[in-house]
Amino acid sequence: MTESTHKWLISLTVAALTIAILFFHGGHWFRFDRGDIFHGQIWRILTANFTEGNGRQLVVDLAGLMIWTLLAAYLETARTYVILLLGTGLAIGLALLWFDPRIGGYIGLSGILHGLFAASAIRLISRREWLGGLSLLTAVALKIYCEQHLGDLALARLLDVPTVLAPHLYGAVAGAAIALALLLFRR
Repeated sequence: MTESTHKWLISLTVAALTIAILFFHGGHWFRFDRGDIFHGQIWRILTANFTEGNGRQLVVDLAGLMIWTLLAAYLETARTYVILLLGTGLAIGLALLWFDPRIGGYIGLSGILHGLFAASAIRLISRREWLGGLSLLTAVALKIYCEQHLGDLALARLLDVPTVLAPHLYGAVAGAAIALALLLFRR
């Protein structure tokens, strides 16, 4: 199998897992729930990122994942793609626990997506593809800035689920940090 095929299989596996979790009792056992995490259900730190609230959120998040896979997955190896998925997901869950005690619950792949796009921007810049890298980094940063200052930009109404914006910021920071760390350790 080619490297490209491996990355598509990873994306399709994430999609299948996310769909299965949604249809498995609405993902109740996988959502980020601060109280349940503090009572020992630590898997929720990661699994919340692969749990969707409804079909609309599922379609939007999986479309984002497929767009990233089509346009930017070539920048990563299958191994670094998995590292980004798991590392960003864990970072989001832990950041919510440590830095946002007012957030009791969270679900959705969007935080990881922000991490993947931020990591791709760093990777493009490292390859001296300045225009693409800086444009992508600017787009991610501008979106997060607008969300932090203007709110959810009507996402909650569009998706028909409450939107938690902190994971977008945490995901982008984690994705960029992981990409930088991977670049440093390659040398």
